[in-house]
Amino acid sequence: MPVGIITDVGVTVLGGILGCLLGSKLSARWKALLNNLLGVAAMVMGIVLILRVANLSAAVLALLAGACVGQALNLEQRVNAGANAVMGKLLGSSQADEGQLAQISAALVLFCCGGTGWFGALNEGLTGDGSILVTKAILDGVTACIFAALLGKIIPCLALPQLGVYLVLFFASGLVSPFITDTMIADFSAVGGIITLVAGMRLGGIKRDIPVLNLLPGLILAFFFSAAWTAFVA
Repeated sequence: MPVGIITDVGVTVLGGILGCLLGSKLSARWKALLNNLLGVAAMVMGIVLILRVANLSAAVLALLAGACVGQALNLEQRVNAGANAVMGKLLGSSQADEGQLAQISAALVLFCCGGTGWFGALNEGLTGDGSILVTKAILDGVTACIFAALLGKIIPCLALPQLGVYLVLFFASGLVSPFITDTMIADFSAVGGIITLVAGMRLGGIKRDIPVLNLLPGLILAFFFSAAWTAFVA
């Protein structure tokens, strides 16, 4: 039983529900402050992950290639369309504004696409140890609470893709474990860190025009680019 995954996703839901209850009691000034603090926290987390890099060139190439794939698939546009549809049903609004979409994109990255979460799900699948995700649940609960105070009911709903991503990694871990090295995990974490940093910049209003969700294919490509760089260049 994936105890770590269930714990992390469950705490995300609980944090989101609590944030929904608190959101109506917060003034616009408080919400702006919390949004900026989340942006700073995301940037700090991204920098910490980037510092783990083993082959920086491989990580950058994976990010660039992933951005091209994401741009070709219009991932950002597709996710935003889905977010608008969900917000329309939950909030009775037909269109989310640019700021809300940036916040939703950042929340999706932090909950579903972080290096710690992916590694934690893989590790639990391989060893049965869910302690990494149990620890991550503390951060996710607080983050979900703040995001939900800003955005409302859509944040608890993000636990569904979070659960889906983690379960795929959990059950796929046995297939990929013979091929994954510590160097590949380090470069993967670095790519995840860059994406998290970009998400934080969008949240803080520093750089809103980067389609952060289009960068996500780079997470998968990071494993291949890292292995190729180690084999043929390093």
